[in-house]
Parts: sequence; C-alpha cells; structure tokens
Amino acid sequence: MIDWAALRHAYGPAVDVPGNLAALRSPDGQRRLEAFGELYASITHQGNRYSASAAAVPALLELVADPAAPDRDLVLYLLGRIAVGDDAAWLPGGVRRADLDADEGKAYDAVGAGLPLLDTLTADPELADSAAYLLGWYPGRPESVPVLAALHTPTAVVALGLVGRPEGVPIAERALTGERPLMRWAAAVALARLRGEDPSGELLRWAAGGRDRAGVDGADTVAYLGGDLGGLALLSLESIGGDVLDPALDRLQHVSAEPALTTIGVLLRQAFPRGPVAAGTPFGRLTARQQRVVRALAGTPSAWRYDDAEFVNVSLLVSDYGLPHGRERLAAYAR
Repeated sequence: MIDWAALRHAYGPAVDVPGNLAALRSPDGQRRLEAFGELYASITHQGNRYSASAAAVPALLELVADPAAPDRDLVLYLLGRIAVGDDAAWLPGGVRRADLDADEGKAYDAVGAGLPLLDTLTADPELADSAAYLLGWYPGRPESVPVLAALHTPTAVVALGLVGRPEGVPIAERALTGERPLMRWAAAVALARLRGEDPSGELLRWAAGGRDRAGVDGADTVAYLGGDLGGLALLSLESIGGDVLDPALDRLQHVSAEPALTTIGVLLRQAFPRGPVAAGTPFGRLTARQQRVVRALAGTPSAWRYDDAEFVNVSLLVSDYGLPHGRERLAAYAR
C-alpha cells in the first residue's frame, strides 16, 4: 500500500491522488477530464515532479495497458509530463539522466519501467505516436529502434534521433529523400542529432518564418515541442553550431506565445554567447549584433503576447540576460 499522505505534490500531501487515479476509469467523461486536470496540475505542476509523481506511474501504466480503458491517449500524455516535464527543457538533445534531481529521476525511471509496454502500444494506431514520443526520451535503448522504424511517422523519426542509436541513421536518411514534407523535416531533425549536420538544408528551410506547417501531411502532427516545427528546426540548427541569427530574426516576426519564447531564447544565446551583460550596461556598449537583437525584440510586440496579454516568461527570459524587464522598458533602453 502506498502511504499517499507521506508523499507530496505541488499543493501539499498527495491524499487526493488515489481518488483522481481511480476517477480516470469513470464512465463519466467530465469526471475523467476533471481528474486528469487535477493530476496534471498537482503531480506535474509547471513541469515539476514530486514524490507523488513516481508513485502514480504504476496505476497509469496499468490503465494504458487495458484496451478497455478510456482516454488512454491522455494518460500517455500525462506519463510524458511525469517522465520529462516540459520537453522544451531537453530539446533538441534529449534527456540527461544525470541532470535530474531525486524526484525527477524517480519519476523518469518509473515511466521507463513501462518501455516494453510502450513498445506494444505502438501497434495501436490511436496510441502509436504517443507511445513513440515516450520511447524517444530513453536514449541508447536498442529495442526502440525497430519499433520506431516500423511506424513511418514524423514523431517516430524524431524519436529515433533522440534515442541516438547509429542504426537510426539509415532510417532517417531514407525519410529525408521521401515525398512527405513533414517526414523530411523529422529526418533532418533526427540527423542533426545523430550526425551533427543538416546535409540537405532542410532545417534552414523550416527554421525561418512561423507558419504552422503541421497540416502539410494531412493528419500528421508532431508531439515534440508542442508541434512547433520551425522552433525545433531552429533549435536543431543551433545545436550543430550554425549561425542561426538571421533565420531566428525572420521567425520572430511570425510567432507569439511558446514558439516566440523558443525563438527569443535562440536569439539571446546567439547575441550573448557569454551570458548576461552587467547590470546597467548602456545600450551603446552592446555589440552591433546585440543591438540588432535588442532592437528586433523591442520592435516586435506580437512576440511578447500570449492570449492577448504580455507573456511574462518572455520578460523574464530577456531580463535574465541583464536587459530591462518588459518590452516597453526594453524599447526605451534601445532608443
């Protein structure tokens, strides 16, 4: 028996977790959604993991293993959050197990115990990509390669890159020459991880601009980075050492919310490779490259928006580099 009162989540003792886990099997769809929301907010609050997070995993794995259970796709999504939190923290390079704290490591390992089950779930068309997404977070596992290779989906190809096995290279190379644009995108992301290059220039074509291209292959979507295809292409280009300032500046004009946060992170790393400037540094003391980025950020109000409000995470990210907090202050600084 699990002593849930001795475990904690974001809001204190985890005494409500077993009831919410049980409610995921409720015949009442609204009750299931409420329970999912409660678990999402408590055991994976803002991507964090707690002692209760790992403890919830066996019940969740039992649920997804049951073909009669409802909403198994949502349960797999929750398992992904338990395993890695916000995946933007790890992309494009994948999870570094040594960087996880104690609760994160236990949660990650608890989900990892279900990898053989996830292998079998890839045979279900409704669950295949959700299972593939999870398989990608466990690098070096040879059993994952044939399972992912059999799927022929963009998510599975990206997952092959994250798994990092050399057997994934020829699979990605074949996908790179195919007719499906989203498969070529996925192959380029995978090859950046596996070979450290963008041999066809595919990533550069996706990185600039911000149009949502998830629909180019009909029903195909990609779970990684919330489906931000251009953002993951940009991160992948950055990871192989390219100068991505220009495509990132172009993309800045087309994005907001989380995609903007990804793009702004790239811009700041490109312009401030040594980290934040000293507090009070005058604008005129910045390099020309830094001034260009600051002016672009100050002059693109749409990139600071999330649901018609200023996205505080953007302001925090910018101020982390020693720059003024908030777009209006940044604009005044850049005058």
